[in-house]
Amino acid sequence: MSVLSLIALVFGTAGVWLTIKKTIWCWPVSLVAVVASMYEFFEASLYGDFALQVFYFGAGIYGWYYWNRNANPSFRVERVKLNLLTPLIAATFIQTILYYFLLVKFKGDQALFDAMLTAGSLTATYMMTKKWLENWAAWVLIDFAYVFLYGIKGMWLFALLYLFFAVMAYYGWIKWKAELKK
Repeated sequence: MSVLSLIALVFGTAGVWLTIKKTIWCWPVSLVAVVASMYEFFEASLYGDFALQVFYFGAGIYGWYYWNRNANPSFRVERVKLNLLTPLIAATFIQTILYYFLLVKFKGDQALFDAMLTAGSLTATYMMTKKWLENWAAWVLIDFAYVFLYGIKGMWLFALLYLFFAVMAYYGWIKWKAELKK
């Protein structure tokens, strides 16, 4: 257990909680967790997760900007439009294949598992920046799968963090769905 793992745990949990609350502060708080996680994943040879943190850093900046720019009552939770589901799934599948070959080339550990979760996480993050309700369902599945990946790697604090994330994602689903019904 390292100090950076603890920082990732605390700030990551706070970032998800603030996202559920739909406060713009979710983005800068999450950025702290992202930076701490980058180092930990690189050290564990989980290069897909490391690259994902680099993406999360950019997505955090984008989300912060996008939510700030759209800070008005009309920027509300919505459902994903049905015509976007196929492109989202296809993009995730194509990313998985791409990341798998990249991870194999760089001798990443758990390449297929890491590639699938990295691709799914990118798609779910995009969905979250748009405030689409279904991002939470995607996160529940992805976060539970990450618990297993980090367990395999013996990264127990990250396994615990992603267990928290999965439970919080389920709660986010319930909260955002209730808002959507209003």
